[in-house]
Amino acid sequence: MSASFGEGIAFIDGRFVPKGEATISVFDLGFLLSDATYDVVHVWHGAFFRLEDHLDRFLGSLAKLRMELDHDREAIARIATECVRRAGLRDAFVQIIATRGRPSDGRRDLRKCQNNFIALALPFVWLVEPEQAEAGVSMIISEVLRIPARSVDPTVKNFNRLDFSQSLFEAYDKGAEYAVLLDTDGHVTEGLGYNLFALIGGRLISPASGVLEGVTRSTVLEMAKQTNLNAELADITAGELRGADEIFMATTAGGITPVSQLDGAPVGRGVAGPHTQRLREMYWAWHDRPEYRTPIDYEAVDDTQAGIGARAGAAE
Repeated sequence: MSASFGEGIAFIDGRFVPKGEATISVFDLGFLLSDATYDVVHVWHGAFFRLEDHLDRFLGSLAKLRMELDHDREAIARIATECVRRAGLRDAFVQIIATRGRPSDGRRDLRKCQNNFIALALPFVWLVEPEQAEAGVSMIISEVLRIPARSVDPTVKNFNRLDFSQSLFEAYDKGAEYAVLLDTDGHVTEGLGYNLFALIGGRLISPASGVLEGVTRSTVLEMAKQTNLNAELADITAGELRGADEIFMATTAGGITPVSQLDGAPVGRGVAGPHTQRLREMYWAWHDRPEYRTPIDYEAVDDTQAGIGARAGAAE
């Protein structure tokens, strides 16, 4: 492991480089048009959690955006693993990214772009620091509407985030930290980097549409079945959310985080509710389940440059 890799590593242009050396062209349409997709998977205690589910979603996003990469599923997994191994990170936040690339001429013909692949491994990133998450976070229902799903497909993880950015500044102005957006029909969708769950009338509900189909969201639904908690995907109105007994966020960047205040009013008793607490504990316990773990061999030496071909010969 290179000493400079401990703070993070990137695979870009066929090379593994320290995170500070990872750059893309300003002419890449991923930058100019936000024409890109990505996925995020975390490593916990030396193993990927639900890597195959993240790869499924990433490859599905590529197909929906009509992107093609030089790397197949196995190569993408090897590159992501090699990033973590070289960085020596036991708890990591790993991004796999595809950008449209540079057009071959000034016409920006998307059909003539060579799509690019990037992978990043960084020390684990918490959406909310664990100490703060214990107490719960404050949230608003934003007046900013979510970009309609017919315009930008929310099931494709993307960087079209100006609606979320505006909602966060609204939250800051109102003394809160996080925001959830409504769709044009007045139904709850999601926030920046997280799905939402609400306990309403004894049912644990997450929005059925207009959201990213989160891997953590799927995990929560699976866990709920084992606790005999009635969990489902359904529409939630703003009024129903304000009357919820418990609310929590679900994200790869930290798992389950309780929401203790909504629009300035306490959620339930203003602390993490019993169902939220139980699911939080289960979530981290499930990281030990062998069917969800992809362990990393930190001692391995990959002489094939993670199966990525001769272009990576200049790595490190």
